[in-house]
Amino acid sequence: MKAKTILLHCRGAHPLSVVAFIVTALVATALSSCSIESSDNGDLDGYWHLERIDTIATAGVNDLSEQRLFWSVNNKLLMLRGDTISYFMRFRQTADSLVVFSPYLNGGHEDIEGGGDHLINNPALLHPYGIGRLEEHFVKESMSGSHMVLRSPELRLYFRKF
Repeated sequence: MKAKTILLHCRGAHPLSVVAFIVTALVATALSSCSIESSDNGDLDGYWHLERIDTIATAGVNDLSEQRLFWSVNNKLLMLRGDTISYFMRFRQTADSLVVFSPYLNGGHEDIEGGGDHLINNPALLHPYGIGRLEEHFVKESMSGSHMVLRSPELRLYFRKF
């Protein structure tokens, strides 16, 4: 009986507009129960290839362009990714600085033995990614949608965005 009532009220309407109205109402209802998170990371968000690390004190240059070392920034999380291993870190930033902290080894799924993320206490594990401390402070020397240069007290890191 309800279907007949709806059709009677929509007698002059095109059948596709009625279907479009129903679909729109269902989508709006479904989305109203979701929360969409967004970040204020600006150009920092994305997938960054670590191309080079310069040592400031000695002017040494380490070309990493052929290696697979990546920083992936999404919302409030930094993922450091190499060929076989990855780490997660938290970060905070201002217009001219970036601080990374709380490093965890990505241990995969928690339902397997030894799985889950594990807190790191050895900063040497992060050295391949240009991070020398468990909490590292960087100055943003330059940042655009395609390139980024970060400087810590000892190193300068050069990235290209994918």
